[in-house]
Amino acid sequence: MEINSIMASMELLTRRIAIVGAGIAGLALAVTLSRKGCRLVVIEQRDRESLGTDGLFLSLAPNGMNALKALGLDQAIIDVGVTMSGLTLFNEAGKRLGVIDYSRNQRDFGAPSVTVRRGAMIQVLLDAALALGVEIKFGSRIALISKTSPGFALEIDQEEQAFDAIIACDGLRSTVRRMAFPDAPEPVYSGLIGTGGVVNGTAIAPTRGQMNMVFGRRAFFGYIRDEDGPTYWFNTYVAENVRGAGNCDSSAEAARIAAMHRSDPLDIPEIVNELTGIDRNYPIYDMPALPRWWNDNVLLIGDAAHAVAPHSGQGASMALEDAIVLSECLVNDPLPQAFQRFESLRRGRTAQAIKLGRRSGSTKKADSWLSRRIRDWLLPLVLPMSGRMQAQLFRHRVDLNPLAMPER
Repeated sequence: MEINSIMASMELLTRRIAIVGAGIAGLALAVTLSRKGCRLVVIEQRDRESLGTDGLFLSLAPNGMNALKALGLDQAIIDVGVTMSGLTLFNEAGKRLGVIDYSRNQRDFGAPSVTVRRGAMIQVLLDAALALGVEIKFGSRIALISKTSPGFALEIDQEEQAFDAIIACDGLRSTVRRMAFPDAPEPVYSGLIGTGGVVNGTAIAPTRGQMNMVFGRRAFFGYIRDEDGPTYWFNTYVAENVRGAGNCDSSAEAARIAAMHRSDPLDIPEIVNELTGIDRNYPIYDMPALPRWWNDNVLLIGDAAHAVAPHSGQGASMALEDAIVLSECLVNDPLPQAFQRFESLRRGRTAQAIKLGRRSGSTKKADSWLSRRIRDWLLPLVLPMSGRMQAQLFRHRVDLNPLAMPER
């Protein structure tokens, strides 16, 4: 072991690290750092009960599942999720436009693609962190960051506490980013809003691992149903502004979403007829590239640093990769060199995922007859390119070599 690595490992055991945010990135980082003997505390503004029920569902790509493999939690997620065999895209008339095959993901990339409820995934990570004795301050808020020597003081629920490093895992609207990087650009609304949920109707045909994705007449719709399981569904629609987004009138929102899709093909009418309430929708934002992700001993990771639009299917996977790579950087390099190395390893890779998300999101805005016909003509031609871009992202294995420079 190199001298630098030995010193970094010894330093890691004496550091006190604050992880702000108990989402996917924060809990995964807490698990891996705790196993390395690091002293840390996780600060989460939500209470414990709501943490496991927050959000809808997400898809984990093979690279994200391999990051979970590094934590020993991949099988736990497979057990509570739906293994995907591919994506099939249709137009508003039900014509199949193309397929991206996931059936060989296990063979080609070492792990499958899995759709899982966000709350179920958070619960798996939370249980692992608590089993390791990780200290999590639920229902807590931070107010300021002040420089000390050699670290920082963080005000938690009006009490000042000293830390050697602060790692922001607090998402797109990161409080830490606003405090530590006041000149950083703000997220920009993309013009799209999404929502979704889970229904249990037995009249909906199983999709046999396929995520059916339909460019509907008024909005985009996707769904997957396992044998004898519930149906996971989502939609994305164009909205000029975000007024009225967020918490919703539950029954009114369900009726509005149902009205968007009752004339769409496949089993979509059956799905929307099952809707009784939708409590929340989610405006989709584009995060401009930040000049840097770290400042002294404060680091941004996950959506706080590089929010990835849901169209890429890589947001959760990039957050999990961040956690594994950062923990290895902290073992091998002292601060702040570890943060600098982390950013150099992750910036280009996350930019690839962001590019894929922007390209996929643009196809959901076709709202005229001509734009739809152009889309229907072009999509079968460009879909293989999207498949190759996905495969390049899937191929990287942080479980095998976290500090390897990803392919570009």
